[in-house]
Amino acid sequence: MIKKILSAMAIGCAFWACDSGSATIPTSAGKGNTSTAVPVDYTLGRTMNALLGRGINLGNSWDSDGSDDGAWSNPIRDQDFATIKAAGFNSVRIPVRWQNGSDYSTHTVDPNRLAGVIEDINLAIANGLAVVVNFHHYTELNCAGGGGNGCTYNPTEYEAEKAHFLALWAQVATAMNAFPDNMLVLEILNEPIIPNAERVDQLMNDAYKVIRAAAPGKTIMFEAYHAAKFADLSMLHLPQDGNIIFSGHYYEPYTYSHQGQHGNKCLGDAAYVSTADEDLLSYVGLAYKLYPDVNGIDQVPLNMGEFGVAGGSDMGQCTWYNQNGEPEQGVWPSDQYKATWAKKAVQAAVKNGMSFHYWGFGYTGGFDAYEPNAEKWHEGFPKALIF
Repeated sequence: MIKKILSAMAIGCAFWACDSGSATIPTSAGKGNTSTAVPVDYTLGRTMNALLGRGINLGNSWDSDGSDDGAWSNPIRDQDFATIKAAGFNSVRIPVRWQNGSDYSTHTVDPNRLAGVIEDINLAIANGLAVVVNFHHYTELNCAGGGGNGCTYNPTEYEAEKAHFLALWAQVATAMNAFPDNMLVLEILNEPIIPNAERVDQLMNDAYKVIRAAAPGKTIMFEAYHAAKFADLSMLHLPQDGNIIFSGHYYEPYTYSHQGQHGNKCLGDAAYVSTADEDLLSYVGLAYKLYPDVNGIDQVPLNMGEFGVAGGSDMGQCTWYNQNGEPEQGVWPSDQYKATWAKKAVQAAVKNGMSFHYWGFGYTGGFDAYEPNAEKWHEGFPKALIF
């Protein structure tokens, strides 16, 4: 094993979904993509999306800021893949912080990190699980582009980070191309928070060209401006390539899924509400309007790449800060209601032909579906996701 368990403290996005959320759903293409829709044959992307099917994230592991996948005390273990497969899942998403430990002078990834990720992909495939691999928590690129607390757009730094990002992708995509095309998807960039839709659009398309050149047969997954909002598909210009998938993250409403964050009160189950049916139907309608399939029925394939609810019975008290900055305490959502919310999201995704990846499997700050130390699923899981 290349990997070893380290002990470290992690804060912020390490243990929480990073997006602050918005329930606004556009009824038109918006100011971004105003071009005339050109039907594309999405057979390849749709086929791969079906193979991804029902999936789960192995987060807070290779996307940590340490030297390996155990820096946030949540290493991916060999047996995890068999556990996930036995539960009935079809795929896993492996977030990776590829820039961590990379060499900026040669634009190459840390060889140990690459070898460790490859090891996990092999284990996943050996267990019959398809894999999504991405660039996750690229904070340096986002910050140089003006995204993040205290960050302002710096054109020189941004272009330098972008060049590094593209060069790393060329190496990663070349290595990933060794895996079967029907077992691996390459996701460009997780939750871009650069506050400029045109900049994100250009970044995604430039990276797409690099990946497609290095991995001509792989399905490539896009995310949108505003930290992977489904509704911001209108701010992208996807290439006319039938072997792509568009992924959005879904935590609506944030007043329920992210209690204790962003000023959301800790109301527990009293805040429960699910709008997944109408939300996901709206996203499909937007995708069909902008990127219809040549068959006249389908649209660009859609993936719900992250969704879940923070908190739970083993998290202690929930603390939130009022408008005066003073802490107040309340309760977390119960495991039962968390599972109910997740099942509603999955039902809507499946009904609308979306693949999905729940956030997450192991220790992910209360979003976890599984308890690795006890080797058991939390109440309501995995039945909420596999039924």
